Amino acid sequence: MALMHVDEMFVGETAEIVAISETVPEVRQLKNMGLREGKLIELLHFDPLVSRKVMIGVGGTRIGFDVMLAAHITVRPIKAYFEVIRNMAHYDHLTGCLNRHAAGSIIRNEVERFASEGLPLSLLMADIDHFKRINDTFGHDAGDSVLKHFSDIIRQGLRRSDLLCRWGGEEFLILLRGTVADEARRIADRFRERIADAIFHPFEGSGQVTVSFGAATVPPCRGFDRLVAEADRALYCAKRGGRNRVALS
Repeated sequence: MALMHVDEMFVGETAEIVAISETVPEVRQLKNMGLREGKLIELLHFDPLVSRKVMIGVGGTRIGFDVMLAAHITVRPIKAYFEVIRNMAHYDHLTGCLNRHAAGSIIRNEVERFASEGLPLSLLMADIDHFKRINDTFGHDAGDSVLKHFSDIIRQGLRRSDLLCRWGGEEFLILLRGTVADEARRIADRFRERIADAIFHPFEGSGQVTVSFGAATVPPCRGFDRLVAEADRALYCAKRGGRNRVALS
């Protein structure tokens, strides 16, 4: 049995030792018993109260964690751990949406693909209205709650082909594959109405949180950068026009 000062996610493939400290008596004894760099096998007959930092490597990645040495134990880092690391690199930890880096790559590729095939594709840029006021008045925990609830509402209304990402702060992008400008406007309006009708903590009634949308479409926009810029420009028009509305580029 392995006793480790790590999360339960550390369960899975057998670890490889990539660093062994000669100054740790227990580890030095292991080496004298024939244990070398490679797969970490059983650790025998050691004081279960001794804790050491062990470096293991899987797939070229090095990870350090504390291991409680005990009788007949095998240390195994978990596949789930690497899945968590991958998710941390691609998803926003607060909302669970794709982050800007991951989504930017996907959207760029999709814009090129749809443009080359002559198919329509639309991009919605959403910005929660007066979000700074929410943070300043109710605190950042309330702001985080609004962001999470907002993304949940949008996610529930997505089609299977749509993609949602947190672009930054209170801004979100929604990729609408195979969608022309008029349909993109209708979809954005449905999202806008759902947000306005929802009840957000710490507010007690609906209508306290609203969102503005800017929409751009390929064609006529050409290229990822142009599409994002046009959606951003349309969003600015929606904000300047009074907020809680949709504007097309």
